[in-house]
Amino acid sequence: MNDEHVYTISELNRSARETLEEAFTEIWVKGEVSEMKRAASGHLYFTLKDETSEINAVRFRGRTSAFTPLAIEPGMSVLAFGKLTVYEPRGRYQFIASLLQPLGEGALQAAIERLKARLKAEGLFDPIHKKPIPRFPSRVGVVTSPNGAAFRDVRSVLERRWPIAELLLFPTTVQGASAPEDLVAALDCARRFSEHVAALDVLIVGRGGGSAEDLAAFSDERVARAVFDSPIPVVSAVGHEIDFAICDFVADLRAPTPASAAELVAPDRAEIAEALRSFASRMTRGTVDRLRRRSDRLRTFLLPSRYRAPRRRLETFDQRLDGLVERLGRSTAGLLTRRSERFARLDDVLRLSDPRLPLRRGYSMTFREGSTLPLRDTEGIAEGTEIETHLGCGRLRSRVEEVMDA
Repeated sequence: MNDEHVYTISELNRSARETLEEAFTEIWVKGEVSEMKRAASGHLYFTLKDETSEINAVRFRGRTSAFTPLAIEPGMSVLAFGKLTVYEPRGRYQFIASLLQPLGEGALQAAIERLKARLKAEGLFDPIHKKPIPRFPSRVGVVTSPNGAAFRDVRSVLERRWPIAELLLFPTTVQGASAPEDLVAALDCARRFSEHVAALDVLIVGRGGGSAEDLAAFSDERVARAVFDSPIPVVSAVGHEIDFAICDFVADLRAPTPASAAELVAPDRAEIAEALRSFASRMTRGTVDRLRRRSDRLRTFLLPSRYRAPRRRLETFDQRLDGLVERLGRSTAGLLTRRSERFARLDDVLRLSDPRLPLRRGYSMTFREGSTLPLRDTEGIAEGTEIETHLGCGRLRSRVEEVMDA
């Protein structure tokens, strides 16, 4: 007993961890996912099992995967790459996964379809969110590998079709464990460049063809959401014509290949030149036709009989002017006569309506003292009432001595 070393629990767990990690370097493990739980820290805890055994597993948030963990679901068979270890505080034997991917191409496609259905339900594919692609871009960004054929194809097409556009590469890896985070970082770099350095008109995101595993990064949820959130219009060009990635459905426009993406965003300068020549030709023909019509009209107006005898034309105009002046004089004289006759009639009416006219013929008007209304009868008149009589010339003031009825 005295010669034997007594281990503490910490020493025992540490020794077990070192022994296990030394015996097993990084390995591939195949199993079925169960009891999956995501912690608030972003770490993913789950169990890998087969028909008879199981092992605890963890995937830490900082370790990237070629496929987002949200696409991995309980019951799915996966390939996990990582290492065996012992979690010393608990003495727990576990597998730390640095790479998770569905087992087999069919499983990978099934996982993609599940993620696709979920993003579609959220509205990320709706046409209402699609931004228009500028017709004449002056600055085009490309998010792809600097070593692949995709960038060379885009550059070749732009140099041929629209060489005035400035082409900018935002390099990234396009496959492997780090590809999703690299793509997201490149998209963010393009956004910041557009906001703070020089505005990008359109962004091409893609790569050449490959297997489903090779293209899996473009079906990563993080990449899909980064494309959806991009303020720059995005054209997705992943793989060949038969290849589809989730990025294709989220982008503002999908192109079957990187070269065709360049053709979609860049107008053909040869076609534009031909259109301009056609427009100039039509404009020239239209101008010539208008000048010809105006010349014919001028020639018709300037007939020989007209411009050989301009004095006769002036005499005709003089005669016409004399006739117009004479008609104007007659109409003015008639108007004045009719107005004068009307004024005379109105004067007669006013004169005959003058209440003083009968007084000049010997009649008179009698008023009660202080009243402006002439008396018409004896009603209301009593003896002693002061009255005033208006004559043709002068007035009489008197007092009533007697009132007699008619």
